[in-house]
Amino acid sequence: MTIYRKFDNIEGEYTACIGFFDGVHKGHQFLLEHLKQEARAHGMRSAVVTFANHPRKVVQPDYDLQLIDTLEERLEKFDRMGVDVCFLLDFTEEVRNLTAEEFIRDILRRQMHIRRLLIGYDHRFGRNRAEGFDDYVRYGRECGMDVVQEPVFDDGSGLHYSSSEVRRALIAGDVEKAQRILGWDQDF
Repeated sequence: MTIYRKFDNIEGEYTACIGFFDGVHKGHQFLLEHLKQEARAHGMRSAVVTFANHPRKVVQPDYDLQLIDTLEERLEKFDRMGVDVCFLLDFTEEVRNLTAEEFIRDILRRQMHIRRLLIGYDHRFGRNRAEGFDDYVRYGRECGMDVVQEPVFDDGSGLHYSSSEVRRALIAGDVEKAQRILGWDQDF
């Protein structure tokens, strides 16, 4: 997997998804598998857009967020999943203050050359997370990017696949539940 921290010499076009992906749990894995399929189907490379630091640490600096994975562990999991490229951003005040339109147009399309963006069913971004999926589709269309919403991952287990749910399970001492949500061999 190629990791880009600077985006001035990006070649080609990409099918990408965006998020922090803490733990790279089964819901994330579902999205990443679909990402790879979509990229191949459209003749592009797969890319993950993620952040070196958790956005919540910028938005709420005093919040004690317990992360599941280190940055290195997340990157290693993306690589193990077979993702071609990782665009690694620092979440700064400047990034925080971009509207969804600016982020899509200026960062994702112009700098990273993303042509097709897969959005998780509950993912929101942009200043104050004020805009939603229909806005993302419109902004994408205006700059030559297809924006596609991904379905909820449901394997019939009744589990809710989220990083927050993994943290809650660990706090409650339910390591088995956390491991079922993650789907990786974890040492807690």
